[in-house]
Amino acid sequence: KLIEQTPSPIVDQETRDRIGKLVVNAAQAVDYTNLGTAEFLRAENGEFYFLEINARLQVEHPITEFVSGLDLVKLQLDIANGEPIPFKQSDLKMNGYAIECRINAEDTFLDFAPSTGPIPAVTIPSGPGVRCDTYLYPGCTVSPFYDSLMAKLVTWGQTFEESRLRMLNALNDFYIQGVETSIPLYKTILETEEYKNGELSTNFLKRFDIIDRLKEDLKNQRKDKQLAAIAAAVMHSTFYQSRVKSSTVTNPRWKSRMDR
Repeated sequence: KLIEQTPSPIVDQETRDRIGKLVVNAAQAVDYTNLGTAEFLRAENGEFYFLEINARLQVEHPITEFVSGLDLVKLQLDIANGEPIPFKQSDLKMNGYAIECRINAEDTFLDFAPSTGPIPAVTIPSGPGVRCDTYLYPGCTVSPFYDSLMAKLVTWGQTFEESRLRMLNALNDFYIQGVETSIPLYKTILETEEYKNGELSTNFLKRFDIIDRLKEDLKNQRKDKQLAAIAAAVMHSTFYQSRVKSSTVTNPRWKSRMDR
């Protein structure tokens, strides 16, 4: 899993209601008392197939919190403490769109092999509609003994496009020194027309040649940086020459002592 978003572009409200009822019925049948995550896969024929119920919060729970306005972590603790759920199913409303990118310490070009080591510097993005859950700090270390997930970067917007643009800005602001990350991959994905149009699938990367498109994007970025460096050097040289020229202009009223 790389990117999560809600609401799903491939699930209409009728289907969402139908699946929701199935999940509630299943929970009641086994006397389930906890927060949990029911997982389904959508087949090419449009049908949804049940996978499992995880009796815990999932990595993607922040996008649910963004669009529902609920604190799911607090709710789970309250339920474990025997407190009743403070709302009815009919009270739940979806508000806006949320996207989550899993910021992984992985080398995309080495089949997503883990990348480990010290993190000398890091800049965490922030701002309206931006949330980042992370353990990163300057001087920390990405260990080879744990999951490669370093951060969950989440954005919210009134529309999908607003959330997408906020995510792109947040990814541009996210700086992690010392290890390879999945950040460049997400920038490429979020800019594709296929992603914008909701053509999502478990084989999205292979289906749309995303890795090759990432290579091309990085190549173009290097060219842009080189051109920017050349332009900066030319501007600096021109500015310096103009300063030198202006400083050598003589005052016609000055007279040499030898002229006296």
